[in-house]
Amino acid sequence: MGVMERLRNSTGAILWLLIISFGLLWVLADTQVFDALSAGPRQLGEVDGESITFEQYNARVSFLLTQHNQRFTTEVTPEIRAAYEQQAWDEIVTGLVFQKKMEEVGITVTEEELVNMIVGPNPDAFIRQQFADDNGQIDRAALQAAIDAPENSQVWISIEQQLKEKRRQQKVTNFLASSNRTTDAEARRQLALDRSTADVELLRMPYAAISDADAEPTDREVKQWYDDNRSLFERDESYEFSYVSFPIFATAEDTARIFDEVALLAEEFATTDNDSTFLNNFQTEIPYRGVWVDEDDLREDFEIVKDLAVGEVSDVITIRGNPYVFKVIDRRGDEVKFGVLTYTVEPDQLTTVVDVLEEAEDFQFFALDSDFDQEAASRGYQVGFSVATPNAAVVPGIGQSIQIPTMLQGMRDGEISEVVELQDQFIVMKLDRKIEEGYLPLEEVRPQVVSRVRLEKKKALAAQRLEAAFAASGFENLTDDDVIEFIESENVRFSSVVLGSVGREPALIGAIAATDEGSTTPVLEGESAAYIARVVDKSVATPESLPIEEIEGYKEVLRQTRGNIFSQILSAELQNEASVKDFRDAVLQ
Repeated sequence: MGVMERLRNSTGAILWLLIISFGLLWVLADTQVFDALSAGPRQLGEVDGESITFEQYNARVSFLLTQHNQRFTTEVTPEIRAAYEQQAWDEIVTGLVFQKKMEEVGITVTEEELVNMIVGPNPDAFIRQQFADDNGQIDRAALQAAIDAPENSQVWISIEQQLKEKRRQQKVTNFLASSNRTTDAEARRQLALDRSTADVELLRMPYAAISDADAEPTDREVKQWYDDNRSLFERDESYEFSYVSFPIFATAEDTARIFDEVALLAEEFATTDNDSTFLNNFQTEIPYRGVWVDEDDLREDFEIVKDLAVGEVSDVITIRGNPYVFKVIDRRGDEVKFGVLTYTVEPDQLTTVVDVLEEAEDFQFFALDSDFDQEAASRGYQVGFSVATPNAAVVPGIGQSIQIPTMLQGMRDGEISEVVELQDQFIVMKLDRKIEEGYLPLEEVRPQVVSRVRLEKKKALAAQRLEAAFAASGFENLTDDDVIEFIESENVRFSSVVLGSVGREPALIGAIAATDEGSTTPVLEGESAAYIARVVDKSVATPESLPIEEIEGYKEVLRQTRGNIFSQILSAELQNEASVKDFRDAVLQ
């Protein structure tokens, strides 16, 4: 029984509900409660006391959605919109945080600077572009007339705000650049490190050679390691929830509809004189590029093109479940130019998707009045379980979703959600419990802790055994037995973190760089094994020997790398220091 039918059968109860509701509305109207409600919350959040308004937020969301529509042909689904809403919030918060810091360090834009950006000797590029005459010069008379026109007052307010923000950003960029200086000496040292290499011989004892029994930790060791490293198990607030998924699949009717559409279009495709325009207008999944392709290079699915004459159109064929029609545009020798008319079979939005939505709504309606698990069992639905955390882009078992943690954040334990629309499914959730932020208890993480302690013990045992064997037999007599491996590696680059076949071993490479030719390193605990390295040959580049043109290029590489890292760290640190209050959950719902 659908929702509409249940509503029709509940007419009597609904009438009584309306009567009571209208009586309550008359009482509330006399108390002027609706005047207070209509005023509503005046802000969506705060950053150090600075309000984030509806206008700011909605304007940023609208801008991002407009950009999406200009760049992509895909529909803005609820999940895509939720992602843009979160992006808009993050950008506004970051902007306010940076603005406060800029004011603290004295980065401001004066009225005089703003005037110069508009009517000064060298106006901003935006002004020059808008008021350029035929010679590319600024038409000062037209500019002044636009400034003086009363009807342009609001437009100029907006322009001034944008120019002011642009100038502030330029100052911030210059400020950050001034603190990111790379000297010739730094570039020389780094480039010399990159040009220095060594040939080495390694004795390697893998940690896997130590048995679990030899490295089994005691309860006391496990507890001590957990206490010393508890910060590794810090957790944010999280939400355990049950859910029922309603996948959206294309039906046989959807498949037949798409195939019929392609068959009809194939007739017009065969007679069109402009294949490129035709395929573009009907938005085929494979755009027409007009390139020549050697028949031997045709992929297997497209080999039907070999049998078509110029201007001939193939029958509708099926490739990976989708309809395809091919047309040969031209031939020259063994090369062919062809177009492809094809669409992906997708669920129909007005029938298939609506049917799945009604099924999900039907379940949600009854689950509200009964028990979530019992209702799912009675309908033969499988209940899934997952855990979501705020700001996590992926929900285990479900996939990418920003909506889910946002919705769960505002729910109470035991509450059932509205139907949530994702890219390829609808889901209905029940919040089982909220887990407060803090540290995961040892009982929950014991397997991970035991594994970490066992690895630490294996590292120590492997290093001890390798050192004892080396002391007893020397380097040459410890080559390739059941436990110790002998490896030769050439051209080990000092600036690298990966060493030949043994993989990522930065500490080992650092030790090799610090060891003289002909000498041996002490025993080292690496990422995957214990090592002793003997430096057979060493080629060290000196900073003074490097040409100046290479130094200048390397300085820019270092500057860009540092700048990116510095910007990320600065943004994160400023947001951690700021007091950010988020009222979206309460206000928007």
